[in-house]
Parts: sequence; structure tokens; C-alpha cells
Amino acid sequence: MTTTAPHWAIIDGQRVPHEGATVHVSDLGLRRGFAVFEMFRAEASVPLFLEHHLVRLTRSAEAIGLPLPRSAPDIAADVHALLAANAPDVNAVQILLTGGPSSDGVTFRHPTCIVTTMNLAPRPTAPVAAALITERHTRELPDAKSTNYLTAMRLAGSMRAAGAIDVLYHDGTHVAECARSALAMIKGDMLVTRRQGVLESVSMQNLLGLAHERMRVEERAITLAELDDAAEVLTTGSVRGVVPITAIDGRTVGDGTVGPHARALFAAFAAHVDAYVAARRGGVATETR
Repeated sequence: MTTTAPHWAIIDGQRVPHEGATVHVSDLGLRRGFAVFEMFRAEASVPLFLEHHLVRLTRSAEAIGLPLPRSAPDIAADVHALLAANAPDVNAVQILLTGGPSSDGVTFRHPTCIVTTMNLAPRPTAPVAAALITERHTRELPDAKSTNYLTAMRLAGSMRAAGAIDVLYHDGTHVAECARSALAMIKGDMLVTRRQGVLESVSMQNLLGLAHERMRVEERAITLAELDDAAEVLTTGSVRGVVPITAIDGRTVGDGTVGPHARALFAAFAAHVDAYVAARRGGVATETR
């Protein structure tokens, strides 16, 4: 007889069975989309770049006027406790802050903090080319990682039909960011990515530190025309990591293959993640015993 290991979640610091991890029907995250979140990988029970994700989570909550129901150190403790409690092959964590239950659909009194884990495919060991579609759209409050993914969800069918992994937003002149990832292009020997008017990407900021050691870096707006002429394009995200983009709206990027800069940056980012995990494995084991 096979016994399935229990799967847990943590709500407001309390561990509960995952299948029973629910919010009230009046929760403002459900009714109004009044919620922010972070999602990231965990490897060997080490949550990748947790400290940076907690900073962004705090910033996102402030941007939408949502008080933190738990301190950042308490949320970090929840993450480590949940990784210790759940199966060792768990490799993704989500932290969700919602407005909590509301009697009138507007007033919030007790925001809720939910931490869950899930299984994902392992990090790829080699770069895998992907495609994007584009959409004219401006995110509301781009500095906040809110749960408002309405445009991306509306375009989910179009993405599947195009074989694309994400949608790239633009304003008709400049590109902004993808729904689930940050964007960069290679222009000559320079990496260019946007910093203003987009969500600050934890993965992109880590990648920029690595890129500075290898090439020039510019943080500025990118025009649609520039993107059309880019030799290489890539995205970064906390789940997918560094992804070379070889097609946008069916148009080939560069020569349609994974370019040398994307390969080098993928390898550098993978080594950076490995070093981050190795440096923290002992500490995590002590904290979660």
C-alpha cells in the first residue's frame, strides 16, 4: 500500500493541510483583486533569492496600500518551515498577501498571508528557445506584483496557438515587460533592458550583475523598431530563469537560433544559482531542523 506524503500550506503562520487552505468568500483578493504575491523556485530546500523577493513583496504591498499582516522575517520563517514540512522534491514557493475578508467589499481589517508550495519541472540544464506574442497594454501600478493578470489570461489561448510562453506588453512605441518575465535585448556587445515603468525583476537584477562582468549594460526604454533589429532577445523570470527568445509574433529573432550571449548568460546565471544554493544549504538545514 502506497502512502501519499502530506502536503501543507501556511496561513497567517498556522500550518494547515493544503487541500483545506482556503480564504473566505468575502476575501478582497478574490472579490477585488486586492492582493500581491511572489513566486520563486526552491532547490535543496533553499528558497532562491528569498531576501530579494521579500523586499519586492513589501514594496508591492506598500504600492497598493495593503498593510503587511506578518513581518518579512516571519514570512521567511513560514517559507523555511513549509519547505521542511513538505516533500523534498517540492521546488516552487508562492507567497500571497490578500486584503482578507470584508463585510462591505471595500474595507479591509485583517489582511491574510498564505504560503504554499508546488512541484515544477526541474531547472533546465541548457538554454531552451521560446517565442513571445505582443499586446498593446499598460499595466496598472507596474511597480506592484499584483494578482491582476487579466490581460495575460485573456490572451492565454492566443499564446498557446502561437506556441508562445508569454506576452510582451508595449505602448505602440516602446516595449515594457512580459506578463510573467522581464525582457532584455542584445545590441552589438551590449545588453539593454528597461528599468523604469516596469516591475523590478529579481532574476534580471541578478543577471545584470553577471552581465556587467562580460559586456556593457544599458537600462533604458527599448523601441519596437529596436526589438525588430535585435540580434538576440531573452527573458528572465523567477521560475523559468534565463530564456532565449527566437521568435516574436511569428517573426524570427536574429538567425532564429540561441545566440552566443544568451548561452553565456544562461550558463553564468545557472552557476550563480548553484553557488547561492551551496552557500545556504547548511544554514537552511540548521534553521529547519
